[in-house]
Amino acid sequence: MDSIRTLVSQCRVGTILAEDVITYQGITLVAKDCILNQYILNRLADFGIEYIWIYTVDELVPKQEKDKDRKTKKESIMASHAESVLVVKQVLRELSSGGKLNYPKIKQLSKLVYGTINNSMDIIESLKDLREKDEYTYTHCVNVAFYAMLIANWLNLAKDEIEEVIQAGLLHDIGKVLIPDEILNKPGKLSDEEFDIMRNHSLLGYFCIKDVADISQSVKEAVLSHHERSDGSGYPYGLQCHEIHLFAKIIAIADVYDAMTQDRIYKKGVNPFAVFEMFQTLGMSIFDICVLDVFLKNISLHFTGLNVILENGEKGEIVYVPPYEITRPVILKGKTFVDITQSNTKISCIV
Repeated sequence: MDSIRTLVSQCRVGTILAEDVITYQGITLVAKDCILNQYILNRLADFGIEYIWIYTVDELVPKQEKDKDRKTKKESIMASHAESVLVVKQVLRELSSGGKLNYPKIKQLSKLVYGTINNSMDIIESLKDLREKDEYTYTHCVNVAFYAMLIANWLNLAKDEIEEVIQAGLLHDIGKVLIPDEILNKPGKLSDEEFDIMRNHSLLGYFCIKDVADISQSVKEAVLSHHERSDGSGYPYGLQCHEIHLFAKIIAIADVYDAMTQDRIYKKGVNPFAVFEMFQTLGMSIFDICVLDVFLKNISLHFTGLNVILENGEKGEIVYVPPYEITRPVILKGKTFVDITQSNTKISCIV
């Protein structure tokens, strides 16, 4: 779609941003593809933003057609996701049956996933809508690949690096094919002995791919080290931040975010804003701060327009996520704006 630079004062509610709105200090106020509402337009004016880039086609295309286009994009992403899950399932099952790793399929799949890179809003919304019921390992690997791709893109990595990050996401839990099913699929808490066995999966995964010449060392290190933590508390080697490969740092964040937010058969996922809060507290000491900061600042901007239920039972719509307080977005309740930075309530769930 074509875009044009225009005055904020002349923008209409419902206009779609063509580029991120960034302050002189480098803070992203509103993300590309966000549908502008009156609250956001007012905030842009408050921050002294005079001009923004918008899609010109918005003025010509009826809302029904815009919704149809958005639906088509989401359907395309979900189709790519479903195909990816099938391929990962096939590759891992072949490996668990004693076969060789079909790396060409993984490499081809990374290019399919990369083809969705410019649709971050639709990717995040599509993954949010997934309701995993079974075969969690396969779906989780694909989800992590998508999230890791977004993080790598937000870090401005090169195309070939992003494709390798995707491969690392697809393969990061490959070692779980060698973990007994009764441990892998146990709904309750693992015993200490079972947890020790589960912790071996990253090392086992590395052994599965270490002799595959076509897989880059960066991907191999990401598979090996995605459970390492910056403070040395991770495994298998207790590495410190400077010893952990960048790709492993990316996969670590994508892995934890997806694992916490996705519904499972035996438990409901945590709402993303609670996960953001965890990352901002506990996460700052165990994940790479620079990578985590980029992830939080970017992904949080993609929740504008979603409906939520607050802890006090009230319902509303997210109309703005403050870059300085991403865990406390502004909520529209009826015709009233609720700034939960000024109240004691939090988001209970996204609906």
